[in-house]
Amino acid sequence: MKSQSTRSVRWLAYRVVRRLAIANVCHFYQSPIDTMPRTPTPSEYEISSCSSKRLREHSSELDYVIPERDLEMLDAGAAKCFAAFRSDSVAGFAWVALGNIPGDMNHDGKPETGLPIQLSDDAAFVFQVLVLPAYRGRRLYAAIMSKMADELQRDGIRHLVLTTEGSNHNALRAVERMQFQKVGQASFFRIGPLSRATYPTLPKDAGFTLGRYIGDDTA
Repeated sequence: MKSQSTRSVRWLAYRVVRRLAIANVCHFYQSPIDTMPRTPTPSEYEISSCSSKRLREHSSELDYVIPERDLEMLDAGAAKCFAAFRSDSVAGFAWVALGNIPGDMNHDGKPETGLPIQLSDDAAFVFQVLVLPAYRGRRLYAAIMSKMADELQRDGIRHLVLTTEGSNHNALRAVERMQFQKVGQASFFRIGPLSRATYPTLPKDAGFTLGRYIGDDTA
């Protein structure tokens, strides 16, 4: 109980600092595609790789505005989007990117917390997963991830990589249910002129390496 209480106080302090200054704790997760659990597509749903044209056609159904950058990456082959549809209405999607991931694709809403990632040739970075509210509770998150894993595996991808912000406990539980394994943690804090950044020592088979936080000027 004491350990749980200590963790709660620590994360409360972290959230307070995030409101007043720059604070980021970034967890890194990885999973070999062939060991990921698979969830079948629910009946009445279709899940497939989706083109930018089809996403644009369904953009009015979303509260979330898909960044033009993501659509351009999709057209250029630097990203893939796997979308779930029911009766030709979009129910959710998951995005993965390939190659070098700039810091502005991996941050918690503040530019300084951007942390670049360099992927190996056989790894892909999951950077957006969304299930619309009306379709939640049907295991669509797991089904979309499963369909994505199957297709990427056929394309020669062996590892999926993703990040979560340290206090986003719902996201942490979701990725752990999918049996992703935590392989490292980075952090960055800046209060006025004082800053401190830490970076993990990643295992050799992580499938990625890291740059430095955009706001880290201590190098």
